Amino acid sequence: MLLEDILYRIASKLPPKEFARTSILSSDWTWSACPRLTFDAAAMCKCPREDLHLHGHFQRYIDEVNGVLQKHHNKLVETFEVKVDFVDSRLLARHIDTWVQFAVSSKTKNLTLDLNPKRFFDYDDLYVFPFQLLDQGRSISRLQHMQLSFVSLNPPSQFKGFPNLRKLHLKTVKVNRKDLENVLSRCSTLEWLFIDRCRLDDELIIVDSPLPRLLYLRVHFCFTKIKFNAVNLATFEYDGDFIPIDLVQSSKLQSANIRFMTATIQHALISLLNGLPSVQSLTLQIRLQYIQKQWLWDNPLKFTNLKHLQWFIFVLPTDVDKVLYSLAFLRATPFIEKLEVHFTGCDLWLAEAGPCRKDLGQCKYVHLKHIWISGFRAARGQLEFLLHVIENAPALETLLVEIGQYPPFNDWYGDDGPPIKEAMEIARTCMRPILPQIVTFDVKE
Repeated sequence: MLLEDILYRIASKLPPKEFARTSILSSDWTWSACPRLTFDAAAMCKCPREDLHLHGHFQRYIDEVNGVLQKHHNKLVETFEVKVDFVDSRLLARHIDTWVQFAVSSKTKNLTLDLNPKRFFDYDDLYVFPFQLLDQGRSISRLQHMQLSFVSLNPPSQFKGFPNLRKLHLKTVKVNRKDLENVLSRCSTLEWLFIDRCRLDDELIIVDSPLPRLLYLRVHFCFTKIKFNAVNLATFEYDGDFIPIDLVQSSKLQSANIRFMTATIQHALISLLNGLPSVQSLTLQIRLQYIQKQWLWDNPLKFTNLKHLQWFIFVLPTDVDKVLYSLAFLRATPFIEKLEVHFTGCDLWLAEAGPCRKDLGQCKYVHLKHIWISGFRAARGQLEFLLHVIENAPALETLLVEIGQYPPFNDWYGDDGPPIKEAMEIARTCMRPILPQIVTFDVKE
């Protein structure tokens, strides 16, 4: 006979329905705990999620879930997941309430409610999360991970938060701004937070209460301003409109990945300098990017800890003559060691418009050791950009110039193919003579 814990591990790999059936094999096969119960309607009914409302699938799904839960009554459940389209609120809501109550009474650590509506942005008929079913004792204190998708949050005024919640993922959740701030401020043990396309009545989020354990923060298309007091935050990711981001308290921020929809380089620079002054590694991508003819000579702000910059520069046809002005960003990185600049723009090929680097004056990058440039089209702005950096980087060790884009993308629309060889020759001819012999230099197609 296998040891009970080994036997349990084997059986726990089964789907919930089959797991429950193992009890009929032997009277010894009774479990006091279950590691995971996942109720994925599409998988259980063997049909696409959008077809669940047809042919009685919903009722069969409900019956199977209730049957499995009955067999697990009074047992611990580590992970409890419900994945079903919330297309019939009158039928499903009361059952989901019962399932959440089961999860709480089973002292679940990991709770997932993934409830897609009929239409992705249909917020009028979302499942209302049943805060009233959560006691403030041992059951709620066991919750460590929670993912809520397409639900409505309306916590009561006396709600005291999730005392041991470490990971929270809110996807397309409808919630009052003040309620969200109150919930987050009462999750003092939170380490991981992802807020994805949530709908707030006021698209402004300010969490002044300390979140001392928060290490990872990710926000997608939610707010018009973000402010968190997270002194130990290590990683921040943002994707959405250009908005003010205030993480000034996050002095240990190691990595930030920022994707703005539309912005000018200069405005993005000032905003990030004010909001992420301590970031050590920054990835910046602006999908629709504008460049102003501004050097920002009078800008006193600097990234005091930035050592690695990965920068995706999309050059519009109207901005081909302004590429060199993007150096205003680089001048704010006095301690940079590794620079990646990935250009995109079909009008850059051999373009001769724009100023020369002599207009810049000197700006030393004394710590810069590694440069990787992709999407080099031998435009004057690109060439002057590179030559300026090379001439002011005395510690440079490696320089890689690639004609191809990163990530790969074909932006040439002519019949004869792009002038790749000519661009490569310009790079070699102009850069090799001014590079010290110790610098590893390569130009790739």
